[in-house]
Amino acid sequence: MEKAIIISRCSTNESKQDVTRQSQSLTSTYGNQFDIVKEFTYYKSGTKNDEVNAEILDYAIQNGVKHIIALEISRISRKISSFALFLERCNDNNINIIIDNFKLHTLLPNGEKNAMVQTMLSIASTFANMELSLIQERLNSGRAKYIRDGGKLGRKEGSVKDDKKLVTEHSDIVKYLRQGQSVRNTMKLTDKSSGTVQKIKKIIQLELV
Repeated sequence: MEKAIIISRCSTNESKQDVTRQSQSLTSTYGNQFDIVKEFTYYKSGTKNDEVNAEILDYAIQNGVKHIIALEISRISRKISSFALFLERCNDNNINIIIDNFKLHTLLPNGEKNAMVQTMLSIASTFANMELSLIQERLNSGRAKYIRDGGKLGRKEGSVKDDKKLVTEHSDIVKYLRQGQSVRNTMKLTDKSSGTVQKIKKIIQLELV
């Protein structure tokens, strides 16, 4: 069977269970069709994941992967330019992208570009970007109304933990970071969010521990 990898991504403010659902659904659908050699499951904004996408592509190219599978286009990226570059690099290396929710393949069985699908995905990436803009607009509008009504944003006074207490509470993160583990690996090993791991990493780098 041809090699394939799965991408399952959620923003840090989404439920971790949703990433598990994505992964399980894709594995169930494609596990008998392809040799799933790796799953890239992570939590990061779809507008700030270029580095992860570069890692995914490097792995695919170096390991002879023929298919990259995602539940929907926004799981790869919500930035139009980033998805276009991702698609272009896949085309250059004869890697087929499968978008599961529409059952779309960017390459034909003979390896040639599927021009119609690639055009559709270019349009779909525009809508993914627009969707994010609408979400941000609604959030900003809600925050503005909350403030106008007398609400205050941010943590309550006294709720911000000092650095030493944070490090004590997240000693497992400290251990893995000091071993040289990446932020993404540390997230997986500790089952903690990117924000928490990044915060601890910053404290360590500032030598406040």
